[in-house]
Amino acid sequence: MTMTALTSSGKATRTIQRPRLIARVIAWELRRFQASRIFWLQALGFFGLALLLVWSQKIPLTLNHAQAVVPFDGYLAETSAWGLLRTLSTGLLLLLGMLLPFINADGAARDLSRRTYELLMATALPTRVYLWGRYLSGLLLSLGLTLLTLVALLGMGWFWHLKFADYPMPDIGVLLAVWGGLIVPATIVVSGLSFALSTLLPRLTILVKVALMVAWFVGAEMPFIQFGDASHSASFSLPAWYVNWDPTGTGIALGLFNRYMTAFSNLADRAGTTAQTQLDLLAVENSLLDLGGWFGPHLLLAGLSLALVLIVALVFKRTRPTLN
Repeated sequence: MTMTALTSSGKATRTIQRPRLIARVIAWELRRFQASRIFWLQALGFFGLALLLVWSQKIPLTLNHAQAVVPFDGYLAETSAWGLLRTLSTGLLLLLGMLLPFINADGAARDLSRRTYELLMATALPTRVYLWGRYLSGLLLSLGLTLLTLVALLGMGWFWHLKFADYPMPDIGVLLAVWGGLIVPATIVVSGLSFALSTLLPRLTILVKVALMVAWFVGAEMPFIQFGDASHSASFSLPAWYVNWDPTGTGIALGLFNRYMTAFSNLADRAGTTAQTQLDLLAVENSLLDLGGWFGPHLLLAGLSLALVLIVALVFKRTRPTLN
């Protein structure tokens, strides 16, 4: 009777159990990482490096506005919207973009290097369950790293607020909006690209890692080298498509700097005292300029990376000449 019940369930039972199988693959992968002391040391090292990067931005940043009615020398908080847009692309987001390929690229290709691929593919585990489980486990670990960056930002922001009298307390809503709009989509994009390319090209995993790391570094740093000083000019502008679609955040940092500075200058010109100018700066630096313009494209890029993983899962074959 028991065997008859199991056999008659057919494809419907397998479909119902498939999410459970994916959850089991994810849980197995996470337990494997949890059992590794090296993994916890690496996570601790990443958090320490994230704190160091936030600290190395040398905040509070001094702004000199000599043209104001009252000369002003104030603080631009790194945990404000303006400060985050200025520093994330060359700080935490740069670190994540260069590190994530090494976390996600080995999701499925690792079995080939360990010579366990043929054994695993001989089991009854469905191919799509195998791939999605491995991908989602790497994505969860990557999102865990992004949470560490959020803790680093909030922790240093509160520390500076206690240490410097003029440093404002972090606006959690603004910080979450910028962090969620820049770091989270970028994490999904890099994770998806790393996993998809290495799964399709398992013997070129090292090349995939290095290529993505170099591409992210060049995309984040070269525009600052080329346009960094020019972006302070009131007449400086970048194409809207680049500002909105650049996953590294550099386009946003360069494209919105002069808009923030113009808004601050307009307020500072009307201010009567230095204290009032500081309050005006606080209002400007925590404003989210053109949020909808870049938040939507970044979410779309994240969706496209998930679609790429889906395509890889559909075309992936359990037995291929390149894997023999």
